[in-house]
Amino acid sequence: MKDNRGQWVLNNQHEDSQFELALSGVVDDAVVHCRLDRTFVDEETRWIIDYKTSRHDDDNKEEFLNAEMIRYKAQLEQYARLMSGMDARPIKLGLYYPAFGGWRSWEFSDA
Repeated sequence: MKDNRGQWVLNNQHEDSQFELALSGVVDDAVVHCRLDRTFVDEETRWIIDYKTSRHDDDNKEEFLNAEMIRYKAQLEQYARLMSGMDARPIKLGLYYPAFGGWRSWEFSDA
């Protein structure tokens, strides 16, 4: 894989490296079951990364990625709420598009 971001995401040497981690818990008074595509700890930060296979028009890659971040933000933040009950470290969330090396990330804040 030539994509540096992809190599970093898939590196199994990260602390607490997990693929397809199943989590269940209560979020906003509802029982939630999910499966995290990828999670690990890097530099004292918990990462939760969701892989996506969506395609985009080459002319609007940045616009596409920004729209996808809005589209999936609630889903990933729900994952982070579950994880924060088990891990007190800061959490960052990421969307990764291996087909074209697309990436968006943000810090989770449950404030």
